[in-house]
Amino acid sequence: MPKRPSRKGPRKAVLEDTLLMTAVTRYFKLAGVVSAVWFVGYFKFSVSWLWLLLVVYIWKERHTKERQYKTAISQQLSTDEKSVILARVEDLPSWVHFPDVERAEWVNKILYQLWPYIGEYVEIILRENVEPAIRSSLPAAFQSFKFSKIDLGDIPPRVGGVKVYSQVKRDEIYMDLEVNYSSDSNIAVSVKGINAGLKDLRLHGILRIVFKPLINSMPLIGGIQVFFLNNPELNFDLTSLANAFDLPGLSDILHSIIQEQIANFMVLPNRYPLQLIQSIDINKLRYPLPQGVIRVKILEAKDLKKADIGFTGKGKSDPYVVIRVGAKEVKTKVISNTVTPVWNQTFEMIVDAADGQLLYLDVFDEDPGSKDDDLGRVNMDLSKLRENSFADEWLPLEEVNQGMIHVQLTWLWLANDPLELDRVLQQVLEQNKEVDDSHVGLLLVFLDSARNLPRGKKSLQEPSPQATISVGQQKFDSAIKYNTIEPKWEENYRFLLRNPNYQNLEIELKDSKTKKVIGGKVIKLKELLDAEDMILDQKFHIKTSETDSYLQMRLCLRILTPTANPEWTDDQEEDDLLNTKKTEEIKQNGSSVDDQQLEKVPDTANGTASKPSNNGAVDSKPVKPVVEGDIVPVVSDTQESGMRLRKSTSGTGSHGIGRIQMTFRYSHQKQKLYIVIHKCSNLKPAQGDSKNLADPYVKLYLLPEKSSASKKRTKIMKDNLNPVFDETFDYSVSVQELVKRTLEVSVKNEVGMFSSSETMLGKVRINLASLDVSKAITEWFDLSPENEPKSESFETVV
Repeated sequence: MPKRPSRKGPRKAVLEDTLLMTAVTRYFKLAGVVSAVWFVGYFKFSVSWLWLLLVVYIWKERHTKERQYKTAISQQLSTDEKSVILARVEDLPSWVHFPDVERAEWVNKILYQLWPYIGEYVEIILRENVEPAIRSSLPAAFQSFKFSKIDLGDIPPRVGGVKVYSQVKRDEIYMDLEVNYSSDSNIAVSVKGINAGLKDLRLHGILRIVFKPLINSMPLIGGIQVFFLNNPELNFDLTSLANAFDLPGLSDILHSIIQEQIANFMVLPNRYPLQLIQSIDINKLRYPLPQGVIRVKILEAKDLKKADIGFTGKGKSDPYVVIRVGAKEVKTKVISNTVTPVWNQTFEMIVDAADGQLLYLDVFDEDPGSKDDDLGRVNMDLSKLRENSFADEWLPLEEVNQGMIHVQLTWLWLANDPLELDRVLQQVLEQNKEVDDSHVGLLLVFLDSARNLPRGKKSLQEPSPQATISVGQQKFDSAIKYNTIEPKWEENYRFLLRNPNYQNLEIELKDSKTKKVIGGKVIKLKELLDAEDMILDQKFHIKTSETDSYLQMRLCLRILTPTANPEWTDDQEEDDLLNTKKTEEIKQNGSSVDDQQLEKVPDTANGTASKPSNNGAVDSKPVKPVVEGDIVPVVSDTQESGMRLRKSTSGTGSHGIGRIQMTFRYSHQKQKLYIVIHKCSNLKPAQGDSKNLADPYVKLYLLPEKSSASKKRTKIMKDNLNPVFDETFDYSVSVQELVKRTLEVSVKNEVGMFSSSETMLGKVRINLASLDVSKAITEWFDLSPENEPKSESFETVV
C-alpha cells in the first residue's frame, strides 16, 4: 500500500537544494549575458542584436513571472480554498456564482485519498501502454523513446462544482464537473539520451460524465462516456531541452499542438467510453447521434476597437471571426482596413450536447508576422438556442470597451423522414438561396472493418491499408492498419450534404507501403432515402482483385430541418445499446462471415436480408438486426421458437371473416407500448365492392379513451384481401395503467363519399392485462363482426 510522502522533512531538503541550484543557475545566466555583450563588442556586431536580445529577455522574464504567479495562486486554491477566495474573486469556483451548481467537497476528499493510487495507476498505463505505442509510431532513429520520470505530484485535481441535469431521458444521467487541476507534477521523456519534459501542469474545464444506459440489474449502469464540452484552459512549464521552446512564437505553437491532441481525444465530438457490461455496444457509446446542427450566419460588426494606430493618429483593423463549438473551429474571411466589417458568411456546426455547451465567437485583428490582436468575444448557450430555434441579434463584445457583432443563429433538427428532404429543398428554392449557402443533410459514416483484401501479386505480402472517405470536397483519411488483410478501424466520420439525391459516398483503399490502390466503392446516397430509418448497416462489396472483398459499414442519413417533430427521435438507436443477444448471420451465397461481428438478418414480409446482386453490389434495403427487446418481425405460422400463437379453427378465423397478426412489446425504460400491425389474411370481400375485393386499413384505439389522441391508423392497401402493413405504433402508458386498458383493433374498408360498400370488415378487442411485458409477443387474432366483438387475451401454445 503506497504511503503519502511526508510534507515536512524531505520537502524542506528538496526546497533548499532547489533554491541553491536556482541561485547558481541564475549566476551563470547573468555571466553568460555579460560574456555575450563582450563577444558582440569584440567582433563589432551591430547594436541592433543587443536590442533584439533585450526584447526577448524582457518578454521571457515577464511571461515567466506571470506564469509563476498564476501557478502559485492555483496551487494555493487547491490546498486552501477559503483563504484564496477572500483574496482573488475571479478564481471563485462555479458553485459560488451559479445556484444550480452544487459544492462537491466530498468528491475532493475522495480524490485526495485516492491520489497516490491514481498516480501509480497512471504511471503503469503510461509505461506499459502509451510508451510502446509512441515508440512504435516514431521513426527508427527515435525508437529509444521512454518516460524517464513520471511524477503526478501531491496536489490532486479539485472539483469546483457539480451540476446534474434532470431534464434528460429516463435511461441516462448527465453530470458536469468543474475540474481545476493545478498540479506540482513533473513528467520527463528521454530520446537518445536527450531529456525534455514539462512540469506544473494547469488545466481548467468542464468535464461531462454521461451514465447511459441505466439498466435494471447490477451495476445499474451499462456504460459511461467522459468528455470535455469545450477545449479546457491548459498551461504548463517546460523543463530541460524543451525549455528552448519557451520563446515567442515557439511557445504558442507547442501549446496549440498539445491542445489539439487533447481535443482529438477528450473534447466533443470525441469521447472516452467505458463499457461496464459486456452486452453494451461500446461503439454506440463512442459515437452516438448528435443532437442537432446550428447554422451560424456572421453578418457584420460595428464600432470595433482600432487595433492598428498609424502615425497620423487614425486607426483601423483587419477583423475576422473565429467560430468554435467543442473541438470544431472555423473562421471567416478577413476584411481589411475597417472597424465596420461586413462578412455575410454562413457556417454549419454539429452539436453533440446542447445542454452545457457554448457557441464561441472570437473577433481578432489580423497582424501578419505577429500575434493577432483580440477585438473581443461573445458566447451563447446552445440549449437556449435549441428552445427558441432562431435568433437574430446584435451582441456586445466582451472583455473590450466597444464593439458589437450581428449574427443570425438557426437550430436545425435531425429528421429521419425522407419526405422532409423535399420540403427543405423547396424552402431553399423559395428563399432564393445559393447552393453554397447551406446544407440540407447530415451523413454519419461508421467504418468498422474490411475483410479478404488482396495480398501483393508477386511478394504475397499483406498490405497496410488506409481508407480515404469522401463526399464531394469533404475528405477524411482513416488510420493505417499495418500488415493485415482484415483491418479493423472502428472510426466515425460526419459529412454535411448539399443534396443527397445527387451526391455519392466514395471509399478508396490504398496500401500505405506501396501507395497502390487496393480497391474502392461508390455508394449513391439516394439509396439511404429508401432504406429503413435511412440507415444501412451491412457489408459493401468492393472492387478488388479478390472476388469476396468487402467493407463492413454503418451509414446513417438525417435531414436538417428547422421544424421540430417529436416523431424524429432515435429511440431505436438507444435501444440498440442493449445488444444482449447476438445471433449468427444468414450465410449469403456461401461466403464465410465472422459470426461474432455480423448479426442475424431475418426475413420480413416485404423483403429479405441484403443479398449481393450479380454485379457484386449490395441490395439497398437491409433489415435491422434483431436484438433482445426489439419488436419481432413477421414469422410463419409453423415456426415454433417460443412465440405465442393463437390457433384458429380455420385459416379464415373462428367467424370466417379473416385474421390479423400483431406484435406487442413494452419498453420499461420509455414506458411505452409498441404495437406492430403485420398483416391480415383471408379477409371477406367488402359488400358492394365492384371487384369483389376490399381496400383495407387498420384503426387502433386504446380504450377507454376513444379520442383523436388515442387513434392510430395504417396506410390503405388497395384491392387486397391479404394486406401486409408492417407498421409500428406506440402508446405512452405506465405498467400500472396498462393492466386497466383494452386495445380495440378495427379492420376497415376505405370507401368513397358516394360508395355503397360496407365500411367495417372485422374487429377485435384485446385485454392488455394478460400481456407479458417482459418479452415481445407475436399473435394471430380472429376478427369478429362489428356487432359482437369480445375481449381476447394472450394464450401460450402448448
